[in-house]
Amino acid sequence: MSARNDLHVHSNESDGTLSPEMLIDAAASIGVSVIALCDHDTTAGVARFVRYGESRGVRALPGIELSAKWQGGNCHLLGLGVSAGCEPLEALLKKTRESRDKRNGLILEKLAKHGINISREQLQSEAGGEVVARPHIASALIKSGHASSHKEAFSAYLSRGGLAYVDRFRLEPAEAVKLLRDAGAFVVLAHPRQLSLESAELFDALAALKKAGLQGVEVYSPDTSDEQIRLYKELSTALCLTQTGGSDFHAPGHGGREIGYYRRSEPIPEIRIPELGI
Repeated sequence: MSARNDLHVHSNESDGTLSPEMLIDAAASIGVSVIALCDHDTTAGVARFVRYGESRGVRALPGIELSAKWQGGNCHLLGLGVSAGCEPLEALLKKTRESRDKRNGLILEKLAKHGINISREQLQSEAGGEVVARPHIASALIKSGHASSHKEAFSAYLSRGGLAYVDRFRLEPAEAVKLLRDAGAFVVLAHPRQLSLESAELFDALAALKKAGLQGVEVYSPDTSDEQIRLYKELSTALCLTQTGGSDFHAPGHGGREIGYYRRSEPIPEIRIPELGI
């Protein structure tokens, strides 16, 4: 069974390994007709992505993934159909990348204090694109023999509570939603399980985000259980929020994630978002 939609993938312009063009080729090869590039904190690849998608007969949506402040979990917002070049958004993205760069240096200093020496040149080599992020540090930790997997690298060193954790600049969730809406995006809460909330708390959080302008919930995403999917469907229906899905693809074989599938062998259901013409 072929998938038709994948509204959350990453390229090597952030923490993925494939170029925007390679993502399109991969999507076309398995019959995905709509795909959204949602790199972290950069729109550097979207123009190429959209242009190449047109040449391959794939509807390629420009997108972005922003992290917002959140206690006890992660709040990530997708801006689908975002207008690249929107000055307020690009200014925020530049500030965010600068904050990442500063954090990277502080993380490397903390790692060095524990006898783990990784250079900025190594990180840039791992990244290859505009954004250098914690997954690139995780890859360097694995290659240097200090972690066996990305999961171990994050839990031991890079996540909150880890030996080398450093926070960075983020907007409040409502501010991030407004910024994306002002940039012409259809705003979706990515992988809601990462908010780490119980059902009643999640309803309240979604209601507050909807009041701020949230339009959708990524119901189908990796590492979600059937029970979670049922809950996200129920809550999004109750709040009249669009149900979307994405693979959160970063690299072939990484975390078992493949383009067009939210779980192994389970294709993302066809998504309809009239506001985006799909």
